[in-house]
Amino acid sequence: MARIADLIAEDPDDLLPGCPSKDTVHRIIGSGEFPAQQANVVSVAAVLAREAGWDVTDAVERVRSAWVTALLAEPLGKSLTELDPYALEVHQSINVPNDKPAPLLPTYVSRDHDRRVREKVDLAASGQNVLVTLVGESSTGKTRTFWEAIQQLPPKWRLWQALDSTPHSDLAADLEKIGPRTVVWLNEAQRFLLTADPAEGEQLAAALRRIMHSPERRPVLILMTLWPKYWDQLTSEPHDGQRDLHPHARHVLDGTSVRVPVTFEPKDLENLKEASALDARLAQAMENAEQHQVTQYLAGVPALIQRYQTASPPVRALINAAMDIRRLGYGEHLPLELLEAAAYEYLTDLQFDLLPDDWLEVALAQAAQPQRGIRGPLTRVRPRSKGSAKGPVRYRLADPLDQLGREERRRLLPPAGLWDLLVHHATPADALRIGKSAEYQCLYHTAAILYKKAADSGSSEAALRIAENLSTTARREETIEWYEAAHSLGDPKALHFAAQTLATHEEPDWESAKEYYMRAAHQGDIFALSDCRDQMQEYEYEGDEEEWLNNALANVLGSVSFESAVAWYEKFGTEHKLGRMLLLSGQRAKAVRVLERSALTGNFMSMYQLCQEKQKSGGIESALAYLKDLGASKHMGSHFAPMALKNIMSSAGCQEECAALLKEMSIQGNTSAASEYSELMRRMGRIDDAIDFLYSLPESNTEASFDLAHHLHLESRDEEAISILTPLAESGSSRAQYELARILESKGRSNEALTHYQESAEDGTYDAATGAVRILLRTKRATEALEWLQRINHPDAERDRLDCAVWVLESMKRNTEAKRLRNYGWEPDGTISNPWSIHPSTPVQS
Repeated sequence: MARIADLIAEDPDDLLPGCPSKDTVHRIIGSGEFPAQQANVVSVAAVLAREAGWDVTDAVERVRSAWVTALLAEPLGKSLTELDPYALEVHQSINVPNDKPAPLLPTYVSRDHDRRVREKVDLAASGQNVLVTLVGESSTGKTRTFWEAIQQLPPKWRLWQALDSTPHSDLAADLEKIGPRTVVWLNEAQRFLLTADPAEGEQLAAALRRIMHSPERRPVLILMTLWPKYWDQLTSEPHDGQRDLHPHARHVLDGTSVRVPVTFEPKDLENLKEASALDARLAQAMENAEQHQVTQYLAGVPALIQRYQTASPPVRALINAAMDIRRLGYGEHLPLELLEAAAYEYLTDLQFDLLPDDWLEVALAQAAQPQRGIRGPLTRVRPRSKGSAKGPVRYRLADPLDQLGREERRRLLPPAGLWDLLVHHATPADALRIGKSAEYQCLYHTAAILYKKAADSGSSEAALRIAENLSTTARREETIEWYEAAHSLGDPKALHFAAQTLATHEEPDWESAKEYYMRAAHQGDIFALSDCRDQMQEYEYEGDEEEWLNNALANVLGSVSFESAVAWYEKFGTEHKLGRMLLLSGQRAKAVRVLERSALTGNFMSMYQLCQEKQKSGGIESALAYLKDLGASKHMGSHFAPMALKNIMSSAGCQEECAALLKEMSIQGNTSAASEYSELMRRMGRIDDAIDFLYSLPESNTEASFDLAHHLHLESRDEEAISILTPLAESGSSRAQYELARILESKGRSNEALTHYQESAEDGTYDAATGAVRILLRTKRATEALEWLQRINHPDAERDRLDCAVWVLESMKRNTEAKRLRNYGWEPDGTISNPWSIHPSTPVQS
């Protein structure tokens, strides 16, 4: 090297363009680095050619050409800064609706195998050739582990992916072109090593071996992933007499494996929990993944949903049937007999006629195939213990599809025939839940049959629900019969409810009502007596209600002590009523503790009672101090405090002081305070100040936006109100849709208003259906109104839609049908039920 450098420096004709040092000559001849100076390369080549007796001019020209070609050539692979994780086959993750934009990939939680991989990557970064094989089951996070690991490499590194090669290229030949500082990415390496022709895979393995043993290539980092079964195939020694199919693969893989666990280990769960607080996708996976198989859930769910969406008609029918059966309340394990019969309801006539004889076996086998490490859409439930009692064959719907069904099918009415199947197959426990679904759809006859099945097994709740449904009709005797049944089954409040039904009927039966109130009081429900007095005042009782109450109290207290009544409320009553009872018995300190506990659960009546107690004991300042602390808290009481503050301070003539306090609370983030402040300012005649203040609050404060729209509407600034409500409505806010519909209707824009009313009603907003029906009736579209009302499928809309349907029928002069609908509800096929009755299996005595 020194002689070459000297010969260049001593060039007598001064024809050699470069002047490299001995070290530079060494790098030009002995390393794989591209020489930066063409002149130095040319000079070295000229000296070597001259010493060897070659044609110097020819050698120089060839070296110049080679240097330029190398300079312009693009090395294999892409810059690390240009990579897309999905192009490298990192699995797409679940998508969780969130107000904040989510990063491309879920937050990563590093585990023990990540540490081992990072150590290997550090070796490569320091200049060594390194091969790492991550071995793990499907969707355990192997590819994502490598993606995170290569982020620590210097920016000059490149990545070559086997999938980037042309379809007919020779991968082994491509590997020969790999240069230094390259990551060789062989995800799912069995595709390249376990080939149909073993010789082809061995050629690739041999090329990998040559890279590992080529100092001039350093550093190269080879990253491979394999499932355990493929690892075993490639690394197992052949048995005696067997042909050795994978000698090169076995040699190159030896000592390279890092195992990836199937589940998150206990020591990793705390880190996962911390990360899930910042990433809704991780939070959902942590909550729903079976046995902490978080990565499988993140990767498998999108694939599972895609598989459902592209399934054949028989498989899709089974899954849709399972989704509806589950969302209507059936338990987790679905009998095959029910699943098969229900699937027919989800096939068209043509699809049904084309079913082959073995369609069920084939469809179930397809649906059971696992997806990226998680369950297939439908899997058979097998008992773990040997010799378990055999029962009907049952299947389980995959949890992600169960959730998808509840979300995407929530507005869909199930096929009418499904209800008969559910009535037949429901267990008593299932019957109660399914009955509630029927009730929400105003299928009161179906609901009653299901509830009766549950009540016959001892469910007082089921009996009570039958009674409550009947209590809204003219069927008073049946109602009382079921309240009695609920009481006999152990519901302590049923007698009180029976009394209310008798007292609030169109024609109150006061003698029977008083009897039931007295029975309830004798069993410890002392407040039943004061409730009776209140009903007497509201429903024009012909007598002295206060005198009745005093006599009733004297009668009851002769047999029921306050201590017994307190014990009753401790066992059966609400904490709020228990607090009131303790106040009546003079146990104020204990009462305050109970009311405070009740207030913490969000009971506004308890908060109001506490205000009164604090005002009695410490004056108005004590009550205000309590409310100020409540308003600054983080629980539900913070929404009650501003209203109570306004009422107390306004009655004391402290409106200006109250306004300042409410404004300060709202600036600190109390949304209810902003609402109360703006309303107080309006009452004080300063609505412009209220509007300006509400405009100053962040757009994220949706409560303030609703208040602002309301005040703008009061000031006839409707276009401004509409501009505020429209984005909220478009984002899916049912309240915004309702408020927007009201303003649009007032401006005569009925068609737009109708759309928003209907959207809001279908999400269960109270009174939204009334607005929609009002417009439909005004435009002579009564039949359309009836059809739409029957399609609403939301628990909160049940009574609203029935009342509206009765209204529509009455507007059409179909009064007999309206009365029948009011008393008996609909049938699953959409017809109004004919009169039906239902009675407890065992008659009960009052």
